Amino acid sequence: MDQFLLQLRILNEILEKKQQTLTQILNITENQKAALSANPRDADAMRLYSGMMNEKQKLIDSVNESDKVFERGYKEISAVFEAEAPKHPGLVKRMQDGVRRVTALDTRIRVQEARINAAHPKAVKTADNMSARKRVARIYEKNKTYNKNNRRADG
Repeated sequence: MDQFLLQLRILNEILEKKQQTLTQILNITENQKAALSANPRDADAMRLYSGMMNEKQKLIDSVNESDKVFERGYKEISAVFEAEAPKHPGLVKRMQDGVRRVTALDTRIRVQEARINAAHPKAVKTADNMSARKRVARIYEKNKTYNKNNRRADG
């Protein structure tokens, strides 16, 4: 199997995974909207919203990493793409369709998030602060454990 074909298949797999992840992000975003719509001042709703933000951030990090891998892969074949693409029309079309679907999902997510921020700016800011405090606390705990373990190894 030639390198171009292999790379094209890998790029399509990355796009499919990204589409699945973006679908999860969209679902979380819609659930966030529902949580805030129910009662944006309710502490339980805010904790739920904040938890969803943390989960969504993990998925966003995954998407960002996929983007980097996709860009590197595409860069590897970009020089020969025009010459080799006609030999694999099905895979090229699949990739183009994947890019369109991913772009459409990304747009839907951004629109939904903008609507949430516009409808509940104070609640979103409060939840962002809660989420940020949780992330900082987790990092602190990891560092504390790491430092404690390293002191034992050094001592």
